[in-house]
Amino acid sequence: MRFKRIIAALLLIITAVSALSSCEKDREYDEAVVKREAEQLIKKSIPLNEIYYGKGFLYTDEGEGNYKKIAEGEAERYGIESIDVLKEKTLQVFSKSWSETIFTTLLSGQNDGEHRTYARYLQYSKGEESYIVVNIAHEYQMTNTIEYDFSGITVIGAKGEKVTISVPVTLTRTDGGVKSDEIRISMIEEENGWRLSGSSHAVYNEYSDGIKVK
Repeated sequence: MRFKRIIAALLLIITAVSALSSCEKDREYDEAVVKREAEQLIKKSIPLNEIYYGKGFLYTDEGEGNYKKIAEGEAERYGIESIDVLKEKTLQVFSKSWSETIFTTLLSGQNDGEHRTYARYLQYSKGEESYIVVNIAHEYQMTNTIEYDFSGITVIGAKGEKVTISVPVTLTRTDGGVKSDEIRISMIEEENGWRLSGSSHAVYNEYSDGIKVK
């Protein structure tokens, strides 16, 4: 009988410890700091979003297959001379996890056996030549312009280590359609400071009135 009580007590302790360890405490944050960091990071993300999801680098007819050399002046326009520099700038804005998602899907491609995607950008190197090449077959998502109203940034709250904010945006399509709404963006503080841990661009769906965060 005593043995059963001991076993029962041990099970209760184990259950309690497991419950405590599984309860993720929401992080504390300074709302003013989060708003300031969000604005700075979103501004830095705009050219990156253009590269990854918009028209991106202009290109020439020089190259092999679907991969063409970027046009003269494009590296200087964005301040990105190579894929390594592009990755470095991405990691200065986005979290490590989200950056790896971008790198995998857009800088290396994917092949799961059934579906295959090709990198949008690669680094071409031959002898002393080294430059970025563009996959001209890639269909980019962002065909609209986006304006952020940074004065309207709102901190929604924290869940675990991430803090979510909302920011008002106005999207304008190439056909003149305009839509205003709010998008939510998650943030996380890493060892080198705050980073966006998800997408900061949005697409005005041409088949509906909605704005989708991509």
